[in-house]
Amino acid sequence: MPLSHARREDGGGRSGRLLLESGRLYVDRPGHVEEYTPYLPGMALLGVPRALLGGDGGGDGWVVRLLGDARIWCAAVLFGCLGAARRLLVGGAGGGTGGGPVDGAGGGPVGGPGRLLPVLVALPVVALPLAVSGVDLPLAGLCCLALAAAAAGRPVLSGAALAGACALKWTALPAVAVAVALLAVCRGGRSAVRCALVAAGGTALLVLPAALLQPAELWRQVFAFPTGRAAVPTPASSPLPGRLLAELGPWGWYLTVGLLLAGGLAVALSLLLRPPRTVAAAADRLALGLTLAFLLAPAGRFGYLALPVLLSVWARSVAVPGVSRVVAGSYRLRPSDGRPRVRNEREGGRFA
Repeated sequence: MPLSHARREDGGGRSGRLLLESGRLYVDRPGHVEEYTPYLPGMALLGVPRALLGGDGGGDGWVVRLLGDARIWCAAVLFGCLGAARRLLVGGAGGGTGGGPVDGAGGGPVGGPGRLLPVLVALPVVALPLAVSGVDLPLAGLCCLALAAAAAGRPVLSGAALAGACALKWTALPAVAVAVALLAVCRGGRSAVRCALVAAGGTALLVLPAALLQPAELWRQVFAFPTGRAAVPTPASSPLPGRLLAELGPWGWYLTVGLLLAGGLAVALSLLLRPPRTVAAAADRLALGLTLAFLLAPAGRFGYLALPVLLSVWARSVAVPGVSRVVAGSYRLRPSDGRPRVRNEREGGRFA
């Protein structure tokens, strides 16, 4: 199924083509829904290969059809990020005296987490986007990588992954708050600030050029259109609570926006009062925030809920059986045998 016929959302193909032809990312004053590009500038990079290779996909050779299909690049970003996240969380567990990660009983290599990866890929929430357009999959992969890097004590890598995610869609912004909270409680305020600065600087570097070149179009297509405030109605019209409220009139739209802000505030307070201390807790907190956002948004699709589901399943797919899910280097960890241990010490696959 060619990408151009799969969905109106073409994974940045139009933006990539416009970027190469005119240096712009958005169609000026779009007149119909197919001309809208509801993504931030980073998504255009996934459409550049297609624009470079040219052709419409019909009579092209298989190499052009393969490498020019943005779904391939979306999947590559997803699986690349998941692989890197797994290595950060599991692969490095053998860096201590044990010589390698072991199972919960202390005998044999870890195998449990890897067995869940095919299940994760086969889930409809991943398989369907992979087959159709996959525009949300790079976002999911980068969020997973950001949380894994934060848990592994890599604030710069976490911030870079967050910058990449925030340059794709603004719905990645909650991931910044969750990753910073995870770093703050387990690595200290300095690491959290470094992550936040890298995320903010990287996002600005990727988004500001387009914002300065086409500020009105960026606002119209990336913010107004997805929330139902553009001249052209958005096709994201699943009967979710926020959408049903917004259809009641102007007061309904403001009510759902108020509820959306209240939900965001509640999640933010939870990060301050009870910050997550494990990858699973951080992924669940981010999934909760995104679920509230998608349910209460003035416009949305059921398919958007695939992102929080994927986050929660992923966090459990990288959990080593029998190993504490507390991130390495937590200041609150206490060795069970009473022997003082240095930060980041690992023994037998268990984080000290």
